[in-house]
Amino acid sequence: MEDKPSSSDREARVPLSEGRGPPSEDREPLSKARTRLVRRLSDRKGRPREARVLIEGPRAVETAFDAGASIEFVVFASSGVSAGDSGAAISTAPAGVTELLERLSAAGIELCSLAEAEFGSLADTESPQGILAVSREPPGALSDPAPAHTLVLDRVQDPGNVGTLIRSAAALGAGLVIALDGTVDPWNPKVVRASAGEIFRVPVVRTDWASFDGWRESVDLALLVADGSGVDVRAYLASHRHPSWSLLIGNEGAGPRAEALAAATGVIALPLMGGVESLNAAMAGSILLWALGPEAPSSPSSPPRRETHRV
Repeated sequence: MEDKPSSSDREARVPLSEGRGPPSEDREPLSKARTRLVRRLSDRKGRPREARVLIEGPRAVETAFDAGASIEFVVFASSGVSAGDSGAAISTAPAGVTELLERLSAAGIELCSLAEAEFGSLADTESPQGILAVSREPPGALSDPAPAHTLVLDRVQDPGNVGTLIRSAAALGAGLVIALDGTVDPWNPKVVRASAGEIFRVPVVRTDWASFDGWRESVDLALLVADGSGVDVRAYLASHRHPSWSLLIGNEGAGPRAEALAAATGVIALPLMGGVESLNAAMAGSILLWALGPEAPSSPSSPPRRETHRV
């Protein structure tokens, strides 16, 4: 359940000078209860229990807001100074954040202020950008019919890779992202940040291999597995076209699980110039998503000598 700040947690609202920062009637100091909630959302075990998402940075917050995220409240860093004889504190938001705060306030989202030093200790980033938001975790489920294009993450463990892949999936038209067992929590704050908030533009489902494979067969979804043992993706596409497909990207070191390779409709790889050992999972997966898209390139008639490696 949502942490509701009690009356004892709340402090008096602090007025803002005209034209500086968000409207004062929509802003109040961050309560102790919500401070504890934000801290739990940075915890690997605490976040899933809360079913909420921590979004940091103006770009990620704005993207999530524009994508329809269910934002419950926003916290921004503020600096206080005395205002005339009244001694009232005036809180000012960091440069570049005020306009976003005004948009959020106009949408009825509660804004909470926090002193800059305290904000720095609360944020999940080493260099906080002065704003974070708490949103409900969007629901996700395997559906019938399936979207035409699905990205599957198989035990991908680096949050930066997962966030980048989800961002690419949103940009390149994937209608669903599936995070299989062993994959880092896709709603981890680092993943959300690496996706630049684009994770809110595409449904994300967490499930195990058996459930995914059963669903995939029931909706007649081709399974394309990225692996260094595979066929050059250009050659594969020259002779195979699937109206609907799922692209599986495996673990950064171990690659895809054996069950995925055994069940694959096709195993594909990127052609790499001799001497280049590999690309990281995020880069390779993003290129393959583009290659498999509606404007996929055809295989050249006389390709240069290349080698394929695990992606």
